[in-house]
Amino acid sequence: MMNGEGLIQVRPLNEGIELTWSLEGEVHVVRNGTDVYEGTEHHYVDLETKVGEQVAYQLTFASGEEACVYTAAVNPKDDVYWNRHLTAAVVTDAGTYLHWDPIPDVESYAIYRQGRRVAEVSGSGYIDDTPLHEPTFYEVRALRPVKHSRKPGTQLIDFVGKAMTLGKEHTLSTRRDSELYVMYFMVSPSTPETIEVSDVQLRVQPFIKPPILKNPNVFSPHPYFEGDGRSYNVYAEDYRTRTEVMVEQLRDVPFVSIKKDANVTRGYTKHHKLTGEDVASVDQVYLEDVSIEPGEVTYRLKHSVGNPLVIAPDIKYTIVAHLKNRPTFKLSGEHTQSPHHEIYLRMGEAPWITIHRADDLGVSFMAQPLPYCHWTYLTCMQ
Repeated sequence: MMNGEGLIQVRPLNEGIELTWSLEGEVHVVRNGTDVYEGTEHHYVDLETKVGEQVAYQLTFASGEEACVYTAAVNPKDDVYWNRHLTAAVVTDAGTYLHWDPIPDVESYAIYRQGRRVAEVSGSGYIDDTPLHEPTFYEVRALRPVKHSRKPGTQLIDFVGKAMTLGKEHTLSTRRDSELYVMYFMVSPSTPETIEVSDVQLRVQPFIKPPILKNPNVFSPHPYFEGDGRSYNVYAEDYRTRTEVMVEQLRDVPFVSIKKDANVTRGYTKHHKLTGEDVASVDQVYLEDVSIEPGEVTYRLKHSVGNPLVIAPDIKYTIVAHLKNRPTFKLSGEHTQSPHHEIYLRMGEAPWITIHRADDLGVSFMAQPLPYCHWTYLTCMQ
């Protein structure tokens, strides 16, 4: 098949993309529905795509073979990992090839197809030789050991952080010492029914799963905290914070707005007597790097919200979105691995799409240092 190990390769340039192939003869390249190249060269360089913009290439060879390539340009200086590093998919009638920049110090990658684990690979690519007949969801996951600084006091802080983890969470010790990297690929063999999109809504909800959370600090006046007592649910009204970013009028000149909210944090004694309650400030939830053009919007959502009752690390996340007036997009982000995080997207009145969900590492989030989760979601369709 046409894959990154043989006939088609995708390489990131400095805010650009290069495609190369080994098939002889004339080739016709279409970029996002527009003819961009026809000839016998074995490569095509795209310097027009914007960083983070989902781009689709269709290559038709003289032999009659065809391939679709989906990827996005990167920026080596961006703060978000998956905006600095490439992810791509090559789709043909024979199957799908997923490719990504190798992650340093990662020995293996777990591959999931439609939610089921199907492989583990050591290289930075995976070939699925199952022809696509319907939209297929792939997920690639990897753990990377955290390299702790050897500054004075670092080892002590790390020791205390581990000691503060509850006994029932000992099985998470490996996770707690590892950064999590997740790549999502939504691959479709056909053009979606919805051609144009006018409104796109993003919803982000960090939450605490148990109804009651024990405070690992035995000296705190708040031995227990009230949790949210739920699992993943886009419509839940119990959360630490809810942030929504609405992009409207994508078919014309777009308008971007943000709505943010925090629920009450409550502390209790072991006898369930209230010790205090307060609402965290959402002043540090905001948009930056907002770019608005006809039919296109880019923004960066920042979030840093702490516990209003005690001194503890903030819940932090960053999400970078590049949206167009089509149901194709790339989202990338990172967040602390506590508490639970859930991210959803809705286009117009269509059902919510689950973009990313990540489990809490446990009450060890009360202590530093805590590794991050780095994730990206790429639609692979015309």
